[in-house]
Amino acid sequence: MGHAVAVVSLGCAKNLVDSEVMLGLLEQAGHELVEDVEDAEIIIVNTCAFIEPAVEEAVEALLDLAELKADGAQCLICAGCLTSRYGEELLRELPEVDALVGPGSVDRIAEVVQCCLAGERVMEAGSPPCLCSADTPRVRTGPQWLAHLKIADGCSHHCTYCLIPQLRGPYRSRPPGDIRAEVAGLIGEGVREICVIAQDTSAWGRDLTGEHSLAGLLESLELGGWDGWLRLQYLHPTGISDELLEVVAGTEQIVPYFDIPLQHADEAVLRRMGRGGDAQRHLALLERVRAAVPDGALRTTFIVGHPGETRQRFERLLAFVREARFDRLSAFVYWDEPGTRSECVGEKVPREQARDRLDELMHLQQEISREINQGLVGERLRVLVEEPGDDPATVVGRTYRDAPGIDGNAIIRRGPQVPPAGHFVDVLVTEALEHDLRGRATQQ
Repeated sequence: MGHAVAVVSLGCAKNLVDSEVMLGLLEQAGHELVEDVEDAEIIIVNTCAFIEPAVEEAVEALLDLAELKADGAQCLICAGCLTSRYGEELLRELPEVDALVGPGSVDRIAEVVQCCLAGERVMEAGSPPCLCSADTPRVRTGPQWLAHLKIADGCSHHCTYCLIPQLRGPYRSRPPGDIRAEVAGLIGEGVREICVIAQDTSAWGRDLTGEHSLAGLLESLELGGWDGWLRLQYLHPTGISDELLEVVAGTEQIVPYFDIPLQHADEAVLRRMGRGGDAQRHLALLERVRAAVPDGALRTTFIVGHPGETRQRFERLLAFVREARFDRLSAFVYWDEPGTRSECVGEKVPREQARDRLDELMHLQQEISREINQGLVGERLRVLVEEPGDDPATVVGRTYRDAPGIDGNAIIRRGPQVPPAGHFVDVLVTEALEHDLRGRATQQ
């Protein structure tokens, strides 16, 4: 007999895919999927443990949900990276948790649930994490027109601040034929946007036998005739080849959106991070991308306050951002993570000082984003309609320049030319905000 199951997914889109796979496997095993944890007999929290705030969020979620066990829930399961990082400690400190499932044991979730229902306390922390395939059951939880496609798992970079290789193992690419099969299946289901993800999407294929590359994989996808977007995320700067740029520029369905986490622009800080490059080499890369794909949107991520980031080195980052003029930029404050090499590096930046630098950086980017958006007024952009706006007279969507959940929106006035959610419409941009655009639908 099946039981009611709910999954709470924390962290990034890569974690979300694992959550959806667990839901698919549990549904296949005969369980009933419910959205509200208060209706669930089995609650699974798929956790992130990348930095300390993510760990705190995960532990708080587990403690909050533990209270539901007194109201009828039978099992509380902690899945994901928190298990890989603190498994034994969680067993000792959180008796409310009935099972721990690491990223490498996602495919065993149905067996783990059965053990919990039988009264056993289980820890499954298989390593390295399993690679799911196109045939793996999966229940997508977001809008049906949007899907995330995880083409690899793990990471083989050696960034000094990061625990991902320890938590998820070395980089492992899915076979190209398997990826093609999943893309074909998603298109057949009516998906309009596929976001291609991995810890480093541009590294796909390097670990496989033979000659493989992300550019070659994209060329092999049968996208012709598909009225949709394929979006590349998490591209390492060393993986942006001329071949990849040619494929993006020459394939209508691949949106010209480049998500390239650079982490910093000062050479000394980057060396301490275990990364290469500097401001000049970063600028040369951006110039190469813009020359090949003139309408490309550029996004990046930075870490501020890494050990050794003096005021002068931070000023170099600000100067770089002024010159680079990214369309989108995210940043976060460095955290000392036990087990990383950065934790042992001296010249720590006081946390309040790091937070002030984060505010300064994001204020600068807000000005740049507003200026770039103002340059789009009068342009016509294709928009994927997604949901009603806060104002009943509007609907909200996204342009190719905006990835779901992390970038801005296009706010469109309602009218007869606006299609239902999950469809595209051409929009004349009439107003620019700091992150969003406003406009009205036009005929193609």
